[in-house]
Amino acid sequence: MQKGNIYVIYGDNPKSMILELLGKIRPEEGLPQQAKIGIKPNLVVAKPSASGATTSPELVEGIIEYFQSKGYMNICILEGSWVGDKTFRAFKICGYEKISGRYNIPLIDLQKDSYMKCLVEGTELNICSKMKEIDYLINVPVLKGHCQTNITCALKNMKG
Repeated sequence: MQKGNIYVIYGDNPKSMILELLGKIRPEEGLPQQAKIGIKPNLVVAKPSASGATTSPELVEGIIEYFQSKGYMNICILEGSWVGDKTFRAFKICGYEKISGRYNIPLIDLQKDSYMKCLVEGTELNICSKMKEIDYLINVPVLKGHCQTNITCALKNMKG
């Protein structure tokens, strides 16, 4: 993958689109086969992706299929839904329980995880403990409006 490039793809089949995109950028280059890969969708609420609130399970399926086809088998899906909702409900309603069973991928509920305090450039952050076990994190956010920040993207998906 060449750094600094932006790849754009258009279509209506998320799974085939992500497979095509990953084939172009080859994110596995330099990644050891034993690496633990974490996929972080945006499942803030227990609503299907057609609502616009959550990550399409087809995108995540494509990511899993791509990496498994390259021999990467140590993959998990990590998420902690918004306060007031339950991650296990989001996993079920959004289709991630089916993905977990189909591809033998564990679902990790970060709402149930412990955390560590980390100092980052003078700011103290609470980081979920399971994240320390991940070698390669794939963030799969949803671009949407937000009442506090006007827009949410990749960085906002990593909070919570």
